[in-house]
Amino acid sequence: MSLLKKENWFVHLILSLATLGFSNLLLGYMLETYNKDAWYMKWQYWVGGLICLIFPAFIMLYVFVVETTVNVADKLNVPGKEIYASPYSWILCLVVPVLGWILLLVMLIYINVWLLVMLSKGEGEKYVK
Repeated sequence: MSLLKKENWFVHLILSLATLGFSNLLLGYMLETYNKDAWYMKWQYWVGGLICLIFPAFIMLYVFVVETTVNVADKLNVPGKEIYASPYSWILCLVVPVLGWILLLVMLIYINVWLLVMLSKGEGEKYVK
């Protein structure tokens, strides 16, 4: 069973709700979005985050999940790539208090809902091996 098949979009919905979006890491693996030279593949960064207490490691994990979700959305042709694929929009949402944080939450919900829509339309089937 592949989560990328059209008929399995409901399984991804259940996984996404149960894991609070961490199931997108599995989709990222299935779509081969991980780069071997990226920051998240270097164990030194993760150990450094853990040494500096647990809080930086949680921030790094959350950034990794968001980056993976954006890469998966890009592969599945989710509309609005110009906005959510730009790191400046994410930084702006983090820097601006209250309104930016609300927009950050809206952008995350938008990407996750559209991932499900694109999976239900069959966009992931071209990546099934």
